Amino acid sequence: MDEPQPRRVKKGKKSRLRAEDSEGERVIEVAPVADIGEQPLSRSEGKMIQGLAGDWSSLRTQAFSGEGFSALGEIGECVTEFTEGEKKEKALTMIDTIMREWLDTEEELLAHEHALQEIHQNVAAGEAVIAVIDVYKTGVQDYTEKYKAKTPRQKYAKNNRYLTFKQGLWNVEHPDSAMPPLVDLIPKGDDDDDDDIQMGGITQDYKCPLSLQFLKEPLTSKTCKHSYSADAVREFLLPGPKICPATGCRQQLRLSDLEPNKDLAKRAAEAARRERAREEDSDKEGEDIIE
Repeated sequence: MDEPQPRRVKKGKKSRLRAEDSEGERVIEVAPVADIGEQPLSRSEGKMIQGLAGDWSSLRTQAFSGEGFSALGEIGECVTEFTEGEKKEKALTMIDTIMREWLDTEEELLAHEHALQEIHQNVAAGEAVIAVIDVYKTGVQDYTEKYKAKTPRQKYAKNNRYLTFKQGLWNVEHPDSAMPPLVDLIPKGDDDDDDDIQMGGITQDYKCPLSLQFLKEPLTSKTCKHSYSADAVREFLLPGPKICPATGCRQQLRLSDLEPNKDLAKRAAEAARRERAREEDSDKEGEDIIE
């Protein structure tokens, strides 16, 4: 009896994918899905597919880091504060378009990751995955088409990054009022439901619930997501774990649950600066009236 011949896999060159981040351009190499013809994938090949999904995840993480979205939000906040009239409206429209395009491109990368993970899960479950290239392409296409078919409300109204972006712009012009639900800020399409989940309606508080001052070197709880100034919360937790001091929260708070929040530190510093500017303007107006 002839010995079984090893499976031949066509190897291709790795795709060089480029990602821009705050440290400059990085190049990530993502290996192509191997073409094994009509033979079903083995478990070891399923693990290789999982590794490729990890490559796409790394690319997505580097290309769309939180710092990039935060920087665009800061630009929008500066435009909101220091620009007026038609020029302001055009600039904010352009910034909003860029934000949506970033979110759309992130979903395109996620389509590859999702398709590869689905193949790996099917192989791990013992299913015969044949013609992997076709399965992969179909998976990417199906995910992308479903996303593109969504209305703007369906794409962005439940996206936490878009919510944070819009919240930052709202806080500049309306520091003392809650932002309306995000769906109210996006025109309704024909396919949108009236009972969409409402995201928004909160007032972003940049003050520490312990010191009642603007946050300094904020630490955010990984369990309840509330934030505190570093010195204040460390002193608060000196005897040991306690119930979170934020109003209405009953989560247990431990020092080990807290992590630095650089993005919030920037936003709190900007909020403090804006409040000082408003107070100075108010003082000047008072002086003018007296004169």
